[in-house]
Amino acid sequence: MPDLVVLLTFPSTYYALKAEKIVQGAGLQGRLIPMPREVSSLCGLALELEPGISGRALDLLLAAGVKPDKEVKVLKDRGRLLVIEVITGNKTGK
Repeated sequence: MPDLVVLLTFPSTYYALKAEKIVQGAGLQGRLIPMPREVSSLCGLALELEPGISGRALDLLLAAGVKPDKEVKVLKDRGRLLVIEVITGNKTGK
């Protein structure tokens, strides 16, 4: 069965690692994964979150001065990813 997840991308590995620490430090489930090609051709990391906590995680990150490049809703199914929506704007500062 496909799973809906939210991926946050960052300008550098430093910010991705910092974001994971902030999110997990607040008791939220989030983990770093290799950047999927479907999301970006750049190498790096993305923070994977459940959709229900992505808003809270973004608020925590922005309060700590960590601004994601993109917020992307992705459907994961048997190792494949389908980008549902690329969210930009008020939450991520783009």
